[in-house]
Amino acid sequence: MVGIDIGSSSVKIVELSYGGGTYRLENMGEAMLPRDAIVRKSISRGDIVSGVVSSLVSKLGVRTKKAVIGVSGEAVALEVVNVPRIFLREDMEKLVPDLVRTSLRKDVSGVNYSYTSLFRRNGKSEETQVLVAAVSKKTAQEYKSSLFSAGLRAQAIDVDAMALSNCYTVFCRGRGQKVALVNIGASGTNLSVLDGTVPFVLKDISLGGQWITFRLMEEFKITYEEAERIKFSLKGYGRYDEIENVFTDFVARATDEIKTVLDEAGDVIDRIILSGGSSRIATLADVLGEATGVQVEISNPFQNITVSDSRFDPEYIEHLAPKMAVAVGLALRGL
Repeated sequence: MVGIDIGSSSVKIVELSYGGGTYRLENMGEAMLPRDAIVRKSISRGDIVSGVVSSLVSKLGVRTKKAVIGVSGEAVALEVVNVPRIFLREDMEKLVPDLVRTSLRKDVSGVNYSYTSLFRRNGKSEETQVLVAAVSKKTAQEYKSSLFSAGLRAQAIDVDAMALSNCYTVFCRGRGQKVALVNIGASGTNLSVLDGTVPFVLKDISLGGQWITFRLMEEFKITYEEAERIKFSLKGYGRYDEIENVFTDFVARATDEIKTVLDEAGDVIDRIILSGGSSRIATLADVLGEATGVQVEISNPFQNITVSDSRFDPEYIEHLAPKMAVAVGLALRGL
């Protein structure tokens, strides 16, 4: 199965197979997108995105034609809702449209929606928790269309925050712990808080690594491309202290945003696992750990997946691994 994560700055593809009780990495790669291809998590230049997906699929030699694609941002609505305990699936399916209207405040006719029973009580035996998700039909179609030219078919559309949870829970690491999964992308951050293997908080935060890029553009009066180069090299115009201040501001803002969500969750968190292209920004893990008093680690979504050293350079895998958590979670959903 192929998992495709179309982010604001790049397309990430992971192809996995499963057999004999083992998951195997078949293909993995990333291709950059132009700045204006994705705007506020919506595909604004479908031809460009389709072309990048098609080129990457061809370059990697992806064999599987079925794919799971992820969406996030303003087009997605998520809510964990307390409902009366319902044992019949038919009764729950009748209830969900009302939850979409009342809890998500969405017109049922304009969205694709789904639900997941979390089997997590809210302290009351007569209630259980259900995750309700809705994606605008327009956005869903845009993302599906991006696969056509690559010869792929969208078997499912998932929410990035749920894919992140799936990447963790399939292997059931830390059963019984409360874990926060934080995926820091270019334009936003996906945050999932799990009780064991059950997600009970899912949030999208509108702060990502591009915040640094735009601040550098403003500070140095430079182009987007120049700011990106400075961001990744930490070198520019001999003004290291000013560059460092921008990174320090980002780390402080990201830490505050993440800590606010965790505080609102009202539960003691045992671990925080960072992923995404901005997860390795210097000092972020340390500052977040100090602010929350929680152990922080960088995600390696391939640690329980068989990876052939003869096919994949270990250094390449290590470099890209934190970026691939959502794509891995999407691919796992289809297996």
